[in-house]
Parts: sequence; structure tokens; C-alpha cells
Amino acid sequence: MAQKLTEQEQAMVVELAKLLGKKLPAAHRSNAGGIASGLVRQRKRPLTAADVTSVLGKYGAGDEELEALLAMDVLEPVDGGYLLSVPAREDDQPAASDQRAIAKAERPKPPARRDARTLSRLDTVRKQTRELDDVRRKIIDLDPRLWINGWLLSTPDAYTLYERELRALDAAIAGRPSLGDGTLSLRELSYRVFGDEKFLALESEGRKLLHLMGLSDIVTSRPQVKLELLHHIPRRHRHMRLVVSENLDPWVNMRNALYADGRKRLFGERVHGVVFGNGYLVDDPHKLPDLIAALDAEDVTVLYWGDIDRAGLSILAKLSDMADGRFTVEPFVPAYRLMLRRAMERFDDPLDNEPTDQGGVQVRGLDLLEGSLKKREAAYLRGVIDGARLIPQEILTAQDL
Repeated sequence: MAQKLTEQEQAMVVELAKLLGKKLPAAHRSNAGGIASGLVRQRKRPLTAADVTSVLGKYGAGDEELEALLAMDVLEPVDGGYLLSVPAREDDQPAASDQRAIAKAERPKPPARRDARTLSRLDTVRKQTRELDDVRRKIIDLDPRLWINGWLLSTPDAYTLYERELRALDAAIAGRPSLGDGTLSLRELSYRVFGDEKFLALESEGRKLLHLMGLSDIVTSRPQVKLELLHHIPRRHRHMRLVVSENLDPWVNMRNALYADGRKRLFGERVHGVVFGNGYLVDDPHKLPDLIAALDAEDVTVLYWGDIDRAGLSILAKLSDMADGRFTVEPFVPAYRLMLRRAMERFDDPLDNEPTDQGGVQVRGLDLLEGSLKKREAAYLRGVIDGARLIPQEILTAQDL
């Protein structure tokens, strides 16, 4: 579930999960949160029968649960599909929070680039109800380190909002003293565990979640390298091949492979140096050309490698324009192909990759990469780009080089 929920959708998930936890057949009440989240994340009006069947099927649910959803008026049949809504509470009139959740969910905003879930909006809950007890039982099934300080048990809505991440954290620390062993950067570790390279950033909601659970010191990642290290080109060659990396961690990994390990090939390709582009290299028309001119080589091929998103491919296109015959620019194809394969292993649907706010960004550079891919890879790439999604460079680590 890579798509991030808007605050309006989050409120709807919470209320819908509470209702399903009370009304679903007993065998599937423990899946109330997942079913609620899956239905809301469809973001369609109306939902098709296939949409609903797919969500229920992920949790082993079927016709009996569908009938329960219809009986609760959660799903309303229309023109061969279903409208999704959260019915009023049985006791008294609908609460104001329910009304806001329903009204706002009618016209959900487009997904934000980053996680919109806000822990500061959640309140502690001491009361005992069947649905809250079901959530607390799920929490107690996690590693005791996640709930031993009591915060998660007293804030069950946090579990509902972050169930996927909490389960991923539970699996990642099982039998281990820490999250990570110090070999991955913070962004690499974050993506490997949570599918979001910024979930563990210092000011992120993910890091706040760890702090509230008393796990501030559990993360063990590779120390961040200072930004002064802009390039590593060990020696001059007549014909040079340089990899320009959009992001820091992949550049560090490649630099270490060349410098510390004495490697001459990256992803099977012969290269002579690596340059840290920082995503803004194309904004300075002199920086890269001046560096290349100083190498005194007969010819230079720049292999560009960045995020697979509209912004990353745009940098590739701009860099190609900047070359203007002074050097050759090509996509670092083996790295991009491996990124796509890793993403396809993680998500069958390209739209399950991280959403971005780049829907209005012009698509450029796709043609420079697409022709070097296999048919299935090219189709997946186009799905990611057309859907304004992101596959970050951090999906690959030093072990992949």
C-alpha cells in the first residue's frame, strides 16, 4: 500500500475500521483495518465489483463479508458497481467527526507527495470497547518493544494509521537488537523496511512514531557523508565513462566500490569515475562541462542515473541538451533496469509505487531510456511515469553494484 492517504481519507479509514470491527463476521473482524484501508485507497467513484472483490480477497474474505458490507450500507449498489460511504453510528446522531469524515471523503484530494498522516492529531484512548480491544490484541502480538511503554496501547488509532509500517518494523527487528546493522544509509534502510526512503528522516512522522513508542535509539544506519565530496575520478583515461548520480547514497556506494574495493565495473559496466549531481547539476551550465574539460580526455560519456520519476527523467533530458556535442549523455541502463526489476518484485502494479506531486510536470527524457528496456520493463516504466509515481535510487544498495 504505497499510496499515501490524505487526512480526509485517514479519518474515513479510522471510522470505517471501527464499524467493520463490530459488524463483520467474527472470522474477519481482525482484518477490519486492512479492509477499510483497502476500500478507501481505491479512490474511485463508484467502485467496480472487481475492486471490492480484490480488496476482500487479500484478506481471505468473500461473499459473506460482501453481504455484511451491503447490509451495513458501507457499499451501495449503483450501475454494476458500488458507492462507498460510512453510515451514521447506531447510537444517537452521527458525531461531528463522522460527518466531517464522510463529507470530506466524498471529494478526496489528490495524494500528497509525502505522508500526510499526523500523529499530533491523535488522542489517547482509555475506554474499553470490542473494536478497541481487537486493535490492542493486534498490538500485543507485535514485538514488546513497540508497546512496552504503553503509548501505542493507549493510542490505538496510531496502529490503524500505521499498521503496515508497524508490522514491517516488527518483522525487521525480530530477533535483532536494532533496526539495521549499520551497513545501509538511513534512506536505504528506510526504503528497504518501509517502502519509503524518507520515512525515517529526522523530522518525519516515522521518526516521531519511534520516539513516542520509546524507540528513538533503535535505528542503526551508516553515517551520513559530508556533501563536499562531489566526485571521485581516480585517474585519466583517453576515453572516459563517468556515472553521474542524482542522489548522495548511490554516489557514496559507487565511490566506495571504486575507491575502497578497487572495482572497475559497476552493474557490469566499465566506468572510470562517479560524480554527485545532487539533482541540481543541470541548473549550472558550467559545472559539469568545466569538470569534463579539466579531465583532458579525448571523449567522455556521461552515464546518468537518478530516481525513476518525472523529475529524474527531466534531469536526464536537460543533461543531454546541455552536452551540446561536448560529451555524450546516456542513461545508466543496467542500473535503471535493476531498479525496475526490484520495483516489479515489490509491486505488481506500477501505481502502487510512491506517489509524487509531479502530476503537472511535463514528461521529458522517457524516450532516452525506454528504447533500452525489455517490453515488460518499458511498460512498467511508462506506468510509473504516467501515474506520476516514484522509484527512488535507494531501492538499490551497495550489494547490488
